[in-house]
Parts: sequence; C-alpha cells; structure tokens
Amino acid sequence: MEVEVKLCLTDANAHRRDTSLLSTFHVVTHRQKNLFFDGVASELSERRVVLREDEEKLDPRVGRECITEPGKLGSVEFRVLRRVKEEFGIEKGFIGLGGFGRR
Repeated sequence: MEVEVKLCLTDANAHRRDTSLLSTFHVVTHRQKNLFFDGVASELSERRVVLREDEEKLDPRVGRECITEPGKLGSVEFRVLRRVKEEFGIEKGFIGLGGFGRR
C-alpha cells in the first residue's frame, strides 16, 4: 500500500526543519514527474477536479507525445480518460498546465 502525505510549508526554513525531523523515517525516494492537464475550456479546474491516473500502463513514447502535445491525450483509450471526457464534457481536448518532478 502507498500512502502519500502532503504538507503545506510556509517557507524554506520550514522545509529544512521538517526534512531534518522526518529523515530518520526515510526509506526510499521515488523519482517521478507529476504533470497536470485540464480541458481546453477549463472543464476540470472550474469544478476543482484533479485527474490523477496511475494504474494503467502507457507506452512511454505516447506519454512523451502527450506532454509535448496535450491534445493527443484525448485520443488515448483509457477507462478513466473516457469517463472524465463523458462526465465533465471535455469535447475540445486537453491542455497541459505544467508540472514538477522529484529527483
């Protein structure tokens, strides 16, 4: 099981303090890149909806194409993407909102 905890830190000093405090419990660092997408007409952000997909296998080549051309995400056939398009009325495709990575 994976548990993810997010902390809202006020500044760099708070980050250093918490990192120091939690360092004895550190087991592994996951190298990952988090990318954020929305519908062209802001269909998700207007409803404060976040799409997080981490279960289905995606060809890395296709994933990189979707990063450079977010509109291609609409043609990827995954159950969760189909459901998002249907439930939130995403008709014009997706746009990229940026992201961040962990080293």
